[in-house]
Amino acid sequence: MKIETTKQTLLESARKLFAQLGLKDTTMNDIAAESHKGRRTVYTYFKSKNEILDAIIEEELQFIIHSMKQVMKMDMEPLDKFKKFVVTRMDAVKTAVKRNGSLHAEFFRDVFRVELVRRKLEKIELDFLKNILQEGIDKNIFNIDNINQTSVFIHYMLRGLDVPYIRGLIDICDMSQEDMLNRRVNIMIQGLLK
Repeated sequence: MKIETTKQTLLESARKLFAQLGLKDTTMNDIAAESHKGRRTVYTYFKSKNEILDAIIEEELQFIIHSMKQVMKMDMEPLDKFKKFVVTRMDAVKTAVKRNGSLHAEFFRDVFRVELVRRKLEKIELDFLKNILQEGIDKNIFNIDNINQTSVFIHYMLRGLDVPYIRGLIDICDMSQEDMLNRRVNIMIQGLLK
């Protein structure tokens, strides 16, 4: 238990420093000082800043996946589950980004690293979408001729909304961001219904 608490303290300290200073300007000594741990302790858990960053990224990835899994466990009609899934997914991605600074943070400029994370998330998200769509087909609610293509289209539509949603650019026309997101989800749903 102490090991996990110490590791989590180091990760939270590093997350804060990476957001404030950037990866390049944060040192292992900075992380040790911020976490009130010795430098030796930091190196006991992590060999480098990149290893710490990888651990933070994995933690955020698991947070997003966990959020989506919670929706998948819900006993809901496919239409409601689809809506809940989209909103939950968008909010989880936004939370993960905001916790790590902003879209201007150094990590998000590392296209290769971002793409690796996206690929891990993509497979899981597509499986969840296929599951919801299949349930809607089985209940004669959705009219979909190719579930694989449809789930891929929806996935990329959501990815396209990520940045505007995170930046708060979806709240136009005197509507809250939540109302605008719900309206966009309803537009997607219209293409799925029988």
